[in-house]
Amino acid sequence: MKPRNRIGGRNLQIRLIAFDMDDTLLGADGQFPEINVRALRACAARGIYLALNSGRSFETLREFACALDVNPFVISVNGARIDEGPDGPTLLESVYDEAHTQAVYEAMRASGLYYTVYTRGHTYMGNSSQRFLYSRFGHHYAHVSRSGPYVYEMVDDEERLRAEGLIRPYKFVALGTAHDPRFAEILERIAPLGMSVSSSRADNLEVMMPGVDKGSALEFLARRLEIPPEQVMAFGDNTNDLPMLSYAGASVAMANGEESVRRAARFVAPHHAEGGVGKFLFEKVLS
Repeated sequence: MKPRNRIGGRNLQIRLIAFDMDDTLLGADGQFPEINVRALRACAARGIYLALNSGRSFETLREFACALDVNPFVISVNGARIDEGPDGPTLLESVYDEAHTQAVYEAMRASGLYYTVYTRGHTYMGNSSQRFLYSRFGHHYAHVSRSGPYVYEMVDDEERLRAEGLIRPYKFVALGTAHDPRFAEILERIAPLGMSVSSSRADNLEVMMPGVDKGSALEFLARRLEIPPEQVMAFGDNTNDLPMLSYAGASVAMANGEESVRRAARFVAPHHAEGGVGKFLFEKVLS
């Protein structure tokens, strides 16, 4: 018989837990707090499935997955790609078709905002000179890196973006100021397409194909594992996490999360900088 995990006075058999990364599972320094690593390893030892569910590319997310040493599922680019583990195989890819690609590309380019296009193994920078207006994009520069057998390239070349980046992309991301008014211009242009739109911060706008988000990806994985929603837990902090929190029977917002996210979640975990995920798991799931 599988162990039952007690949460909030009720016995729930939590069998799958999904985690947002930035400002959730990662600490203030962008690394895993030690208590979070211990908690995830303890969950894995109990037979609980784990999934990283992030807007990051698979290749950059993979390094974190390997460091945990729990072989988690890897849900990347806001649910557009799902891998069975850090070494695959890829279970699902939700990519743009040609018509949606062209329409969103034109809206992004016309906005004048710095934007990025995510494809398999690449991130392309568009209107890239605009990134120098914002110090927080200092880590956005042309480079190639490796994670095991996987190669990841960040490309600062408009010609390559047009030639390569518009072939089966996962998502487009517009980047500007907080609640940038130019986001509304993009949304107005793409409104007839019914795209899936979210934000991981107030200063970005992420656009995926219709129906693609962190929640639909988590649902796909839970169904594949034959786990009902009431046995699924999810942790998040920002509005792009709302779809997966809505799907999970045990939804957990971080204390540092957006107010709307805290209101929507069933539970609130301590601040991410304090190892809130690990503290919550040890108290509510592993005790």
